[in-house]
Amino acid sequence: MDSFFLMGARPLVEGSPSMKLHELLDWGAIAAQLKGLYQREISGAGGPEPYSPLGMFKLMLLGQWHGLSDAQLEQALRVRLDFMVFTGFEPSAGELPDASTICRFRNRLVKAELDQKLLTLINSQLEQRGLKVQGARGAIIDATIIPSAARPRQHVEGEGEQARIVDSADADARWVKKGKQAFFGYRGHTAVDSEDGYVEHVQVHPANEAEINKLPEIVEALSPGVEAVLADKGYASKANRQWLQERGMGDLIQHKGSAGKPVHPLLKVFNQKIGGIRFKVEQAFGTMKRRFHLARARYFGAAKVQAQMCWAALGMNLLKAHRKLKRMELAGAGAP
Repeated sequence: MDSFFLMGARPLVEGSPSMKLHELLDWGAIAAQLKGLYQREISGAGGPEPYSPLGMFKLMLLGQWHGLSDAQLEQALRVRLDFMVFTGFEPSAGELPDASTICRFRNRLVKAELDQKLLTLINSQLEQRGLKVQGARGAIIDATIIPSAARPRQHVEGEGEQARIVDSADADARWVKKGKQAFFGYRGHTAVDSEDGYVEHVQVHPANEAEINKLPEIVEALSPGVEAVLADKGYASKANRQWLQERGMGDLIQHKGSAGKPVHPLLKVFNQKIGGIRFKVEQAFGTMKRRFHLARARYFGAAKVQAQMCWAALGMNLLKAHRKLKRMELAGAGAP
């Protein structure tokens, strides 16, 4: 139950974007997924009461939504009423979570592998609210490069006799060359639904691992009922086409030519049509990178970068749902 402070503050922030976001979700179902994150919950031992897992999750969601670092998020919680009402944290209750506490909670989520589960759960809630097409039948798959937060492997520090070779702090990151540019980091794979473009699944691997080998595990991770898979030439292989055929799924992977064997004109038309549908996944990458700071990794290690990508996907999906709900409300207000 909210304190008198939070109950008094709620009317002041009711129309804020943060509180509109709060109304989108069933927080009770999310809280159930967060049980057991703290050892104290499992053992029943004494000691200080940990911060509410749901409150911490809400705080991280606000940080993602507003593009705040952990330090900025700590400061915002101390001065913004909408953040206090949204999360349930307030100054009068004692010490507020600081940046290190937020970081440790994020690590707990990564260790428990909850990021993808929470993304799936929240997508399901959006479907139930009519903000996302239920059981979308087509999946659009693509990958993007996420540069590492660390300096490249085997770089040289110092000069002359003082020079030394230092390994990168990000042991999972690898080099990949795309066109004339080389990148050090990760390849983030995404599957979006073909109807609304909501992100349904993400995977992160070292950048040197080819896209072509990842399609089966991505499709298997999606909800049952996928009838067709759309993808660019990076996923085109005889093995992938056979894998889809054996499972009765539509093969909408673009075709690529080879040396001395160009793509047939009819297949070029097919590729163009698939390209006209695939823009939804490109839009998703654009939003996640520009609005939700996926243009570069913030953390070291594939697991943490995958969690970062999951949070970016979650932010994008909620932004899309928020805009759709607003359009529905405006349409309802204009109805006779």
